Amino acid sequence: MLIDILLTLPILALFVLVAARCLVPESAENSTAAVCNRQELLKVFCFAVLFRLFMLLIMFLCSMLSSGDRGLDVIPDSFTRWDGRHYINLIEKGYTGYIEDGRHLFLVFYPLYVWVSRIVRLIVPNTIIAGLAVSIFSYALGCCNVYRIAAQRLGRDTARDSIILLSLYPFSFFYGTIMTEGLFLLTTSAACCYAMQRRWILYGIFGALAALTRMTGILVIVPAVVELISEVRPLEKPLRFIKQLPAIAMPLLGALGYLLLNWYVDQDPFAFRVHQAHWYQGGMWVSKVLRYLWNYFIDNLTTSNGFAVWLPELLLFAVFFTIIAVSVRNKKIPPSMLAYAFCCLVANYSLSWLLSAGRYLSVCFPLFILGAVLVKDRPKLRQAVYTAEAVLLGIYFYAYLTGAQVM
Repeated sequence: MLIDILLTLPILALFVLVAARCLVPESAENSTAAVCNRQELLKVFCFAVLFRLFMLLIMFLCSMLSSGDRGLDVIPDSFTRWDGRHYINLIEKGYTGYIEDGRHLFLVFYPLYVWVSRIVRLIVPNTIIAGLAVSIFSYALGCCNVYRIAAQRLGRDTARDSIILLSLYPFSFFYGTIMTEGLFLLTTSAACCYAMQRRWILYGIFGALAALTRMTGILVIVPAVVELISEVRPLEKPLRFIKQLPAIAMPLLGALGYLLLNWYVDQDPFAFRVHQAHWYQGGMWVSKVLRYLWNYFIDNLTTSNGFAVWLPELLLFAVFFTIIAVSVRNKKIPPSMLAYAFCCLVANYSLSWLLSAGRYLSVCFPLFILGAVLVKDRPKLRQAVYTAEAVLLGIYFYAYLTGAQVM
């Protein structure tokens, strides 16, 4: 109990500080802000695609060098590890056709990535290639959105560093696999970008798509509310504020779509809650999650799981929590990004069986924008962070390819 209290207090304190920042008008004194043109965004897009193709080449070479007599037969294994094989089966069989133990256990996987990949598969009749295309091009478009957000509020240098930090993040290789990371980055970053531009209908559309991609997609409502409060003071113009609320709430339509899928497949809109028990998933307060992560790490000090799963999850929480805490005082940082970063971090660390925190946090793009602000005007720190990320990316990418518990 005492440990839970000690872990909860700083989280609640940071929540209060972030909430207070959201009530303070954003600083208008920002001469570094820039409007991005199409040519600039095209360069970001091309960089992102080429970087992903480079990572695929590394994956291909590593797989071939370790394949022994299997040769090219080993390549598909790289894309069917962990949840990847479930997404492949869902793309090929659909939610009604993919059954295990007589149950639709895979309803816990949100549908947008499956649906988009099935559409692409009509053009590219290969499931792996179709899924990779969705992941890679979604990631590249998502990078463009992240760049736009950072450039328009914090300047081109910060935008550039944000993309590099995001791309070199040790678990960013999941953007080039059969997973939802790329599509989730695209939908959430687009929703936040349009919210910052006060284009509420477009925000709502992409927010709904984000909520159809992953459970935490609904969190895009948080930065949208903060942006709306910044534009329209509720106490000063309550009617104008209320008028925008239906658009702000549009991500709920994505959540409703997911419930309808559950009802269609299992005749129960909340069937996913039953199936979550199979995956040992549920909600748990973040302090208890941190406590069991520590206990599992101590119990696995002499095994690979301790350093593949539990230690990274503990360190990532500490690092990103510190980044948010340090960033609160910077008045140039958009409050909406602070609020979204905090909510993403806490939400991802509120799961009863957390095995993929590194992958989940790869799409929390505000964390990388905050990190870019911190390394700005600190060239030695920037280089050190880039180097550390690149080294760790190589280590965990290799561990993933060799079958370690990196998921």
